[in-house]
Amino acid sequence: MQLVDITHGPLDRAFGIAQLKMVTAAATTGVQIPGLRQEAAEDLRDTLIDVAETRRTGL
Repeated sequence: MQLVDITHGPLDRAFGIAQLKMVTAAATTGVQIPGLRQEAAEDLRDTLIDVAETRRTGL
């Protein structure tokens, strides 16, 4: 993984949801998880970053 990002548009903010986006070195392997609660998206982002850092596999 090269990037884990949380995005949300105006409607997302109105409903308190976000989208988690993960980017890898391969252009075709980007992953997006829409419809997460903001808190859940932040927790998942933090967990993914912690795992990547402990394994030294990116980020």
